[in-house]
Amino acid sequence: MTTSDLDRYLAAEAEAFPGQCAYVIADSLDGPPLHARLGDVPVPSASTIKTPILATALELARLGKLGLDQLLAVPEAAILPDTWVFDRGVSAYTVEELLYWMIAVSDNTATNVLLDAVGPDTVTAYCASLGLENTLCRRKMLDFQAAQAGRDNVTTALDQRRLFWLLHQERILTPALCRTALDILARQRSMDCLLRYVPDRVTFAHKTGGLDGVCHDCGIFLAPMGPLYVGIFTWDGPSPDGDPAQRQKKFIGRLGKAIFDTYKDL
Repeated sequence: MTTSDLDRYLAAEAEAFPGQCAYVIADSLDGPPLHARLGDVPVPSASTIKTPILATALELARLGKLGLDQLLAVPEAAILPDTWVFDRGVSAYTVEELLYWMIAVSDNTATNVLLDAVGPDTVTAYCASLGLENTLCRRKMLDFQAAQAGRDNVTTALDQRRLFWLLHQERILTPALCRTALDILARQRSMDCLLRYVPDRVTFAHKTGGLDGVCHDCGIFLAPMGPLYVGIFTWDGPSPDGDPAQRQKKFIGRLGKAIFDTYKDL
C-alpha cells in the first residue's frame, strides 16, 4: 500500500481497537512523524521502561560511576519467580550481563538488581535531561502495590522515539556506548509483536512490554530498511496478562506487517 493508504489503515485499525492505541512512525529525530496517533499520551510503560534504564546505566558507566564489568550481587531473596536466567546458583553477575538479560529476555530480576544500583529517580532525572519529559521510573518490576498507589512507570511513544533516535545518531553517551545499547536491543528475543508476521531477515533494535491489558513494542529498524522508528502502544485492551490468545500482540503484529511492507522498498 502507499503511505497514504497506510495512514488511513493505521487510523482505522486504531479506532476499531477495543482499547487504547498510540503509535508513532518516524524517519528522523526532529520534525513531524510520518504517522502518529496519541504519541504524547503517557501510558503504563510495562517493560519498555527498561530501555531508559539501559541508557541510564550506560550513562553512569560513561561517568565512571558504574563499571560494565562490575559484579552486582543477586541474592536468592531477589530472584523473582518469573526469571529465565537466575536459576543456576550463581550469586553475582556483571552489569553488562544484567543489562543484556534485562533487555533480551526482559528479565525482571536483572532489572530490579540494576535499579538497586542505579536508582529509579536517577532514571527519571536522566530521561528529563534528554527531553523525555513524560517518562518516569517510579517502581521496581512486579511491584504492583506501588502501581496501584499511583507510582507506576510511564512513557510515551514520542519519548521512546526520541531515545532511540538519540542512540542511533550517537548524540548521547559515547559512540561506543550507543553501539553497545543498540547491539543489546537488536538481540531482543521477543519477536511476537511488531515482527510477528514479518518473514524477512531484519535488524530491529527494540523493546517490548506487557502487563494486564497492556502490550507495547517500539524500536528502530536498521536493516533492510531504515533507519525507521516504529512504536505501537496499546493499553486498556482485551488481553489479560498471559493471554493465550495474544490478541493485543496479534493486533500489533498486523500493524507491524503493514508498516514494514510499506516502507521496506521505499
